[in-house]
Amino acid sequence: MLRAMLETDAVIKRYDGVPAVDGVSLRTEPGRTTALIGPSGCGKSTLLRLLVGLILPDEGRVLFDGEPLTRASLRGVRHRLGYVIQSGGLFPHMTARQNATLPARHAGAKGGWTKAKIAARLDELAALTHFPEDGLDRYPGELSGGQRQRISLMRALFLDPEALLLDEPLGALDPLIRGELQHELREIFAALGKTVVLVTHDLAEAAYLAASDIVLLKDGKIVQRGAFADLRDRPGDAFVERFIAAQTERVEALVGTGGGRA
Repeated sequence: MLRAMLETDAVIKRYDGVPAVDGVSLRTEPGRTTALIGPSGCGKSTLLRLLVGLILPDEGRVLFDGEPLTRASLRGVRHRLGYVIQSGGLFPHMTARQNATLPARHAGAKGGWTKAKIAARLDELAALTHFPEDGLDRYPGELSGGQRQRISLMRALFLDPEALLLDEPLGALDPLIRGELQHELREIFAALGKTVVLVTHDLAEAAYLAASDIVLLKDGKIVQRGAFADLRDRPGDAFVERFIAAQTERVEALVGTGGGRA
């Protein structure tokens, strides 16, 4: 068995005494895209924040590349993880160029990031994400929602992290732009071959981007994991059946009856 890139071991995270994540054990394999999905409040975003080290568990362990995430180890691990949130999290007083290159400028020459290397990496990522060159010197307020998310993705990928974690990255976009970026994200995931964990409330999006590994949560627990076709055809309980049935028509419109590809 391959060593998991990201893993939780019986993790519990409580807020005001109530578990948001309740005893979750999850393994993600290198190079695979996994989608965390479920109703609002099910714990999927909390689980993602645990995986990226933004919060630490009350009980259990989170591991990255086989090593436990602790307060002491987080600093070294952060550069090995890319993280994208729904709003993009761009600094409004910085241009798109400055936002995208921020991780490398912080790493500086000691990290091997010369001005020439930063410029070359920016060109590479702009091409990968289809970001227009004439938009790099604009501020976030002058960019479209899709362009802001492309810059956020470029920033997350700038240091070539081993894993990429995305929390509802397309949730704030209008349907047309969202559809375009879904297609581009699937191409990017396939081209880069990185470990990806994606949070979404949209089953069609999960099936399109991570058809072979969908993790359905309810009340802080994993209720079923598998390919979309498995969840659709072999639901583990009535909740899974209802959740899948409510969105199956949209999934099949986007990815076809076969459930898409990973």
